[in-house]
Amino acid sequence: MTGRVRVWAGSVVGVLALVGLAVYLGTVGLDKADKWASVIGVFVALAAFGVSLYGLLSGRRSDISGPASAQVTPSGQQSISVDGGNSGISSTGDGATNIQMRAEASGHGSVYQAGGDQNISS
Repeated sequence: MTGRVRVWAGSVVGVLALVGLAVYLGTVGLDKADKWASVIGVFVALAAFGVSLYGLLSGRRSDISGPASAQVTPSGQQSISVDGGNSGISSTGDGATNIQMRAEASGHGSVYQAGGDQNISS
């Protein structure tokens, strides 16, 4: 079942449940309807809490593992592709120069390195 079908099916079920609940609560009277609404509210809150925990934990899992279906393919001459982090040197040839800058900061100092520029502040 695709995601779009699930959303529509869930929406239809939710609307039907709300209509059925409104009809039932309207027929039993205001006092019983108030008591039932309190009980139903507790279960809805618990279900929402469970769904939010699931979303939080599944979001963290996908952030850590990355997208499972991502395919990175180079296109064109002398192109490269990196799937995941690149901690090494990548070169496309044609006399490319690899520059490695290593800087250290101590205490509360910081180092910013980008594109051959280096900024050290303390």
